[in-house]
Amino acid sequence: MGKNNIEVKRRYLVFPVGRYVETRKVKLYFDGSMFADVDIQIDYVNPCEYVYYDVENYIGKELEVEILPDIDFEVKQADKRDCSYGEHGNFRPMIHFTPSYGWINDPNGLVEYTSPVTGKKTYHMFFQHNPYGTRWGNMHWGHAVSTDLIHWEQLPCVLYPDENGTMFSGSAIIDRENRSGLKDGDEDVILLFYTSAGGTSALSEGKRFTQCLAYSTDGGVTFKKYENNPVVPHIKGDNRDPKVIWCEEMGRYVMALYLEGSTFAILASDNFIKWELIQEIVIEGEAECPDIYPLNADGDPAKRKWVISGASHRYIICEYKNYRFNVIQHARTLNYGAYSYASQTFSDVGDGRRINIAWNRNLFFPEAPFNGQMSIPMEMSLVTHKSEYILTVKPARELESLKTDDFAFENIEISRDKPFSVTLEKSAYKIEMDLTNVGKSKIHINIFGKNIEIEPELNYVQVGDNMLPLSITSKPGKLLMIIDTCSIELISGDGEAMMTAPLICDYNLKRMIISSDTKSTIKRLSVARLAL
Repeated sequence: MGKNNIEVKRRYLVFPVGRYVETRKVKLYFDGSMFADVDIQIDYVNPCEYVYYDVENYIGKELEVEILPDIDFEVKQADKRDCSYGEHGNFRPMIHFTPSYGWINDPNGLVEYTSPVTGKKTYHMFFQHNPYGTRWGNMHWGHAVSTDLIHWEQLPCVLYPDENGTMFSGSAIIDRENRSGLKDGDEDVILLFYTSAGGTSALSEGKRFTQCLAYSTDGGVTFKKYENNPVVPHIKGDNRDPKVIWCEEMGRYVMALYLEGSTFAILASDNFIKWELIQEIVIEGEAECPDIYPLNADGDPAKRKWVISGASHRYIICEYKNYRFNVIQHARTLNYGAYSYASQTFSDVGDGRRINIAWNRNLFFPEAPFNGQMSIPMEMSLVTHKSEYILTVKPARELESLKTDDFAFENIEISRDKPFSVTLEKSAYKIEMDLTNVGKSKIHINIFGKNIEIEPELNYVQVGDNMLPLSITSKPGKLLMIIDTCSIELISGDGEAMMTAPLICDYNLKRMIISSDTKSTIKRLSVARLAL
């Protein structure tokens, strides 16, 4: 009871899990030394799923398994994962990435990789992942790949907790010039920078947060942790979430790193291994998960600026000069609401676009074997408005490939007694509205049984308790909505404000109904059905 000795004959240990039982500590030992410490909601009485722990390196050896609090248990083994339960479900999003099983949060390394051997282009998305449950914990780096940013294939985890801690957030980048000296073969080296979260497991008790490196020399199939980790020792606070990017002006790679409070560090390196602290920078009202990248304002290379943001999408604008990023515009808000978080942009995108993906958090997926989704990929731009720089977003152009039906309506006259109605299917939708001519009348939208309220006079759109400005720079104009099973993503104006909100579609009500308190006119409405 509590402990079992097993001979490992297959790749995976299999544990049954339930949704409504106590979380138990599972510890694995080899030759008297603990090598794994994970939390799993083990349920032998009423299991709803099964989770798989990879013990491939221990095949042919004897392990000791301990489960606390003590229960009677047996450990089954399997040669491969059976994730069929994760491919279906009434509430799985149709066009957003979700894991087959388990919890996800922050997107970590987002990188485009084109093989110099085969010429094949692949997008890699790494993410915070608990492969053993639908609650936060046991932080690994999950891994998914795509050829088009839309269709994703989930692969096995690439980073597992170790003696330095669980695997917290970070970033990915291609070392094409082999500055790290880690190249071994014809493929370019893919580097992962991550936080070893010391003290977050029994294995790492008493250790501090440090920044570490892992790398792939086979095009992202397998990854190894750098043998001389950490590459950045503890600085102060909860220092974490390293984002690495090339800085052309400096001729070096730079790392943005969260420190404490609203303070972030900027470090620089020539070789990805030795890092120099060059400055600290403040983003008011922000913490953790920094991103840093250049954009040409209005598409003009002469107006190249640097955007630095935190987890809640508040951003500052900087200019690079004399080895420093000088703040020229203090924090502005891009994201409104609490359901989009920890956004990151892709590295090494060959066509020059700056593409962003965020974690859509705190959504409700009824009875689902997963928890969390990634946002639709967004293209980022920087525009000038009067004397300010405004960050804007729009759905990545690849989303257009999902359109199966696309209807447009012009000059729609509506009132409370004369609503406008569109028949819908069980699907995801992209809906765009031109509100230029609506006047001051309040607009009511009911879609799949859920209400969306638009207040042009007060300049906001409301979904439940969540409110988004209709425009930041002018009078209310455009509103874009992407609806998918359990969520809605909204972009207003010319992309200068965005919001994600929970919205569980009732697909029995196959229509969208639009009305207004007084007579009003919608200049244009487009409704596009989206399907993978």
